[in-house]
Formats: sequence, C-alpha cells, structure tokens
Amino acid sequence: MNYDGNRPIYQQIIEQVEHWIASNQWQPNEKVPSVRQLAEDLDVNPTTVQRAYSVLEQEEILISQRGIGKFVTDKTDKIADLRLRLIEAHIEAFITQLQKLNLTQNEKEHIIERIVRSANE
Repeated sequence: MNYDGNRPIYQQIIEQVEHWIASNQWQPNEKVPSVRQLAEDLDVNPTTVQRAYSVLEQEEILISQRGIGKFVTDKTDKIADLRLRLIEAHIEAFITQLQKLNLTQNEKEHIIERIVRSANE
C-alpha cells in the first residue's frame, strides 16, 4: 500500500479492507489474515491493524470468533451497504472534480451520459 501521509494509516487500512470485501477479494465467511500477518504484509505496526480491525468489527463488517480468528461477515445487507457507501464516495469525488472543471450543465450531462453508455456496452 502507498499511504497518504495526511490521513491516519489505520483509516487507510480500513478503506483497503472494505475494498477487498466490496470487490469480493475477501468473501463472506472467509477467514481474514491475523493482525500480525496483515501488519507484516502491509509493513505497519500490529497495533495499527488491530485498531482498523476493531473499527470494522464495530461496524459488523468483520466478525471475531474467539480462538479461531476474524472472518468477513456473512450478512449480505452489511456487504451491500458497504458497496453502496463506496460507490457513493466515488461518485461524490467524481462530481467534485466535474465542478472544479467549470463545465456547463450541458457538458456535465454529456460526460455522464457517455460514461453510462460506455458502462452498459
């Protein structure tokens, strides 16, 4: 991972784990790497990974099973909400970029129509 120095690393790890889950790289009910293993893989302090995992457990994205490890939730509504939240964040960022370009409403609509048309092909 390439970390953004302007944001806490644990938050960036949360976002990465959410991406892995939303994109099905980590499947429902799949055991996730241990804190120590993910810390080693990402070259960060285990406490940082533990903090990220704790937040994800509070959000019920990850489920802890005592003595076994942590797993991706099997609650499809939680995963669907996660995907929707990530998509909304990307769309908001896209809209912000469109606004910065000082385009007319017609130009913005044309760009969006082209993107939608291209996605449906």
